[in-house]
Amino acid sequence: MAEIQEDFSVLSYRAIGRNIASRETALTMAEMIFKEFYGEDNFKTQLPLKLTDGGDRWIIEGSRDGYDYPVRDGELHFGRAKIDILKANCQVLKLAIMAY
Repeated sequence: MAEIQEDFSVLSYRAIGRNIASRETALTMAEMIFKEFYGEDNFKTQLPLKLTDGGDRWIIEGSRDGYDYPVRDGELHFGRAKIDILKANCQVLKLAIMAY
């Protein structure tokens, strides 16, 4: 895994206790990333999104229940998407979608 080198400007925000990712920023990022990775149609089925304060991160989850969307034999059901975004610098810590 690549090591992230934060610029002094980001480190200085962290030093004074200022987070870059507000609730609104994290939610907007999550929407854009979900659309990019999983597609617009899947994204619409994830609404409403649930945002939780996870301490040092924002946790955003979709609300899709995969069993509500029929699939052909042998295909996976795709359920809730989830993303964790670090408050300090907007780094994506987790990006996943439940499949079964």
